[in-house]
Amino acid sequence: MGWGLATAELGREPESIDEYAETMELTRRTAFRDQAAFREAFPTETTPARMNEMAGVQAKYNASWRRLRDLGAAEREAEPLTFLVGSATADV
Repeated sequence: MGWGLATAELGREPESIDEYAETMELTRRTAFRDQAAFREAFPTETTPARMNEMAGVQAKYNASWRRLRDLGAAEREAEPLTFLVGSATADV
């Protein structure tokens, strides 16, 4: 899942485990641990990319990433409104 989301954010497959870690905001150690677990489970695959594409889940990761990105943009736009509402004086 992480590899698919990183691919969605970058618009391409990560070029290295370091780029994957940076994109997903993981420690390098965690990224390498994830890679080791993947390689143990799927020794004939170099990355999850082919499997994500063949299973049709990469398109879902792409759509999920767009929704998360749009949600973040909407949240950033609403921040000034939150401040205005929170700082309004009450008429009691």
